[in-house]
Amino acid sequence: MIVDDDEDDRMIIDEAFKEIGYECEIKKFIGGKALFHYLSQVDQELYPSLIVLDNTLPEMDAIDVVRKLKNNPKSKSIPVVVYTSGISPAKKDELLAAGVFTCIEKGAVMRDVVAVAKGLKRLAEEHIRD
Repeated sequence: MIVDDDEDDRMIIDEAFKEIGYECEIKKFIGGKALFHYLSQVDQELYPSLIVLDNTLPEMDAIDVVRKLKNNPKSKSIPVVVYTSGISPAKKDELLAAGVFTCIEKGAVMRDVVAVAKGLKRLAEEHIRD
């Protein structure tokens, strides 16, 4: 799942996943409320193997989303990666302490985004095997 309020950013990471041949359904949401609405409507076996989350979101910021995910027994094991532009060291530390797997700076060029997508694909596949 990709949670980002910027349509271009959602499209770019989606295109990067397609470019590396990642054959899975990628759901995209504008914010945390939409994500949680979706999760409340589906069975746990349809939960994602990975959530890619922007730091700055409408209604709920990334830390609120992560805390809510990690406090729910159904979603606490889903790896969450914060993929964002310009994050302070203090905010990064706060996100990691809340349970984020890692924080990644958004790529400036497509080859950087593709490299990120490859790493995210490996992480999602590892989560599926666990």
